[in-house]
Amino acid sequence: MSRETQKVLAFVLKIISDRRSFIFWLFIRVVSAILPLATIYLFSLIIKQLETGVDFLTIFYTLAFTFFIRLADNYLRLKSVTKLENIISNISFDVHNFFLRDLQGQSKEDRHAAVQAIRNFSDASSVTLNLIKQPGVDSIVSFLIIPVILFTLDFPSFILTIAYISIYYCIDTYTTQHYSQLKDIQNSKTEAYYAKLQDSNDFDLEQISFSRHFNRLTRWGFKEWFALQNSAVLFYCLIFLYLIYLVSTGQKDLSQLILIMGYVTQTQVFLNSISSIKDSFTDMHVGLKHLAKNEAISSVDLEDLI
Repeated sequence: MSRETQKVLAFVLKIISDRRSFIFWLFIRVVSAILPLATIYLFSLIIKQLETGVDFLTIFYTLAFTFFIRLADNYLRLKSVTKLENIISNISFDVHNFFLRDLQGQSKEDRHAAVQAIRNFSDASSVTLNLIKQPGVDSIVSFLIIPVILFTLDFPSFILTIAYISIYYCIDTYTTQHYSQLKDIQNSKTEAYYAKLQDSNDFDLEQISFSRHFNRLTRWGFKEWFALQNSAVLFYCLIFLYLIYLVSTGQKDLSQLILIMGYVTQTQVFLNSISSIKDSFTDMHVGLKHLAKNEAISSVDLEDLI
């Protein structure tokens, strides 16, 4: 996470009115995110028990433990997610209240543009926090734990996974930088369009400009995700091929292949989620820059926060 992103996130956390509840339920959400990683191991263990001819009662106990782990996961995840949804919904009002309390628009059009800038930042904050809630927490937990698990299970798979994460990160960093530039333009077009829309019926030029720049943004989104997904497919197949070779030569059994590939598959899931969150943080960053530059709003100082 970049220093600018940390500042934007810290700013949002600072203005949350119910910060304690948010932190508590976010912690519960982290606990619930650890449990699915345990079920991958338990599934592989049952396969191994079947392969080695373990008695049915032992397998039943393993399955029963898996059942209770899944129940605990469902309860904690759903409870924390629903609680966080309510808190995040109220955070949007916290953002509105913070910026609107001393709005100093000189004209109706200035005020409309400023209100739209506040809405852009508020919406971006809400989307980002909801992504962090789910699947972001799962992704962060997986990012911290899965490489350690793979290191203990199979070192070559660990090396390939680290190479995969590194290449994915490089692609994501480059594409996000360009996305930030396009999003900055798009936010300006959004503010101009809705400011014009509320005061006049002559908004054809603003509408055309909005659509043209939004089309540029979506085209770049296709290029970004196409590159990211193809890198994921490449490394998934490389690791899978390597494990197939080990199983076919008797160096590993089928349960080990299932276990390692289960965690490798989770790697793609958490990287995709982290990439989406990075884009959302970019939306927040761009939105806050627009607020800081808006002369009608004096609550934010660009030099202090960006």
